[in-house]
Amino acid sequence: MIIFVTQITKCGWEIPDFAFETVDFASPMINSVLEIMDSAPDMIDCGFQMINCELETVISGVHMIIVKASITMSVLVAVFLRTEIIIDAIVAVFLRAI
Repeated sequence: MIIFVTQITKCGWEIPDFAFETVDFASPMINSVLEIMDSAPDMIDCGFQMINCELETVISGVHMIIVKASITMSVLVAVFLRTEIIIDAIVAVFLRAI
């Protein structure tokens, strides 16, 4: 950022005019800064809401992984139980045959 500094020499009636021009020139910038400061809490709230949403998504994903793992375990247990029942049935058939 480059700032140019010039010597300001005003006298008499020019000083109040220059002061008013300076205030008129600075007012939009001051208003802009004030608007930004006013909207800052809203932006912070929006940021926190986005973070909360992301955390809920992560938690939901972890929960889905846990549920999927427990469903997989349940399926595996069911397969093993079915296999065990089939083996018991085969053994029972052979025992009857003997």
